[in-house]
Amino acid sequence: MSPPLDEEAASGGFLLWSLREDVHVEPDAREDVVTLHSRWGDESVPHPAPRVVEALRRMSLGPVSLENAISDPAERAELDRLLVRLQHLVVRSLGLDQERALLSVVPLSRQARFRPARLSPVRAVRMSRFAVLRAEEGAYWLESPLSLHRVVFHRAEAMWLVGALSRGMTPDAALAGLPASVPGAAALAYLVAAGMVVQAEPGESPGPPTFAEDTDPALVTWLPQDLMFHTRSTLGRHDRDFGATYPMGERWAVEPVTKPATEGGYVPLPRPCWDRLIEGDPPLTAAIEGHRPAFRFGDEPLNDRQLGEVLYRTARVRSLTSAAHGGAGSGLASDRPYASAGSAYELELYTAVSGCAGIRDGMYHYDPLGHRLEPIDVDAVDLRELLDRGRLSAGLASVPPVLILVTARFRRVSWKYTGPGYALILKNAGALTQTLYLVSTAMGLAGCALGAADIEATARALGTDWRTESCVSGFALGNRDEEPQALPPGRRPANDPAWGDLAAELLHKSAG
Repeated sequence: MSPPLDEEAASGGFLLWSLREDVHVEPDAREDVVTLHSRWGDESVPHPAPRVVEALRRMSLGPVSLENAISDPAERAELDRLLVRLQHLVVRSLGLDQERALLSVVPLSRQARFRPARLSPVRAVRMSRFAVLRAEEGAYWLESPLSLHRVVFHRAEAMWLVGALSRGMTPDAALAGLPASVPGAAALAYLVAAGMVVQAEPGESPGPPTFAEDTDPALVTWLPQDLMFHTRSTLGRHDRDFGATYPMGERWAVEPVTKPATEGGYVPLPRPCWDRLIEGDPPLTAAIEGHRPAFRFGDEPLNDRQLGEVLYRTARVRSLTSAAHGGAGSGLASDRPYASAGSAYELELYTAVSGCAGIRDGMYHYDPLGHRLEPIDVDAVDLRELLDRGRLSAGLASVPPVLILVTARFRRVSWKYTGPGYALILKNAGALTQTLYLVSTAMGLAGCALGAADIEATARALGTDWRTESCVSGFALGNRDEEPQALPPGRRPANDPAWGDLAAELLHKSAG
């Protein structure tokens, strides 16, 4: 088996080796085995040579030079073979000397494989457009959603390469001016092997260099921030803690199950009658098949009874229970009609009213426990801006009678979850949106979800801090336009399209 590193590719620098900080080395002399415990399970090394055991122990304490760890050729070969097998646990560092690491390449997945190679002097190199740099734990971390490694810059000299690689250039040009003490060629080889720096496609061209990530059909439609969010809110391509980890511990209390209600001045909302709903509601299938996004609303104004019923059936608090966990996160949890991951129910509903009989035009917060609207003092210009932005976002012909803005109180989720928190919020917003669609359709109303929300304009109008509570979705609501909407050109029927017409008949009968 080949050695774990092309020594020539990294010539000029000190090659240092260590194990990930979460790896524990446990020798068992009686069984003649060494076990390496890690986040990805246990790895057993049977019948290891004594100096191999000692090398693994030293690597668990920090970066070491393998030449200093083992001198016997046979034992070194055994260690090399072992390090190839354990690549997902091995941190590869490049040093200015044996004491000062310049940068380290840390594996993030069990599938991580790392092998620097000699770079072509004529193929241009450039920082990947997907690479993200941030300060973390007293160093700079460079990560990419396309890589199963993290590069940690320990010294300022290593950061010089980041600034030099903003555009495509030959390796020699990228390294020009780098201090002689820095092993620039080896560092560049490490960055390419880790996927943070990309090489141009081979072949001569009179134009600028071409990089595969700019033409790959699987990548050209991804924005870097979206692909990073996708990989960090799911499992498999990172080494972060994930799931219900309660990261805030005792430091921060979770926000209350509902926002504190205002005293006085609120608008009570009518409540629907269960018997009437059971008697008059169409079947669920009719609401599903009969749903069509609205692009215009009817002339008849919405009224407080209709708005009250929509909010009651979709977002009210049905019950309160004690939270499942103690500590700073203890308190109350709620149950509501739409699904919410972990029953966090972090979503808040605000209604911008511009045409609802029985409710004065303005901005309101929906109190899901008291089933009432709490007025918010908002500037008329800000209110109009929100309504106009909602109209444009939903593609409506006119301002909606009611615009429901959905915000998230982020700490209701982040106190419990690490990794998937924001993704769960968006899923919860989707569940609420679907419930709004089904209920409004069943009631004979028209609704349309917003394509996007202006978090700055919303925070300004609502008086919230967008960092702690911000708009994540919205829904325009009004009465249905009785004029049939034209079918999109080129529509091709498939899989029982007549169900929509049959559902429309049932919905019309139920509304009548």
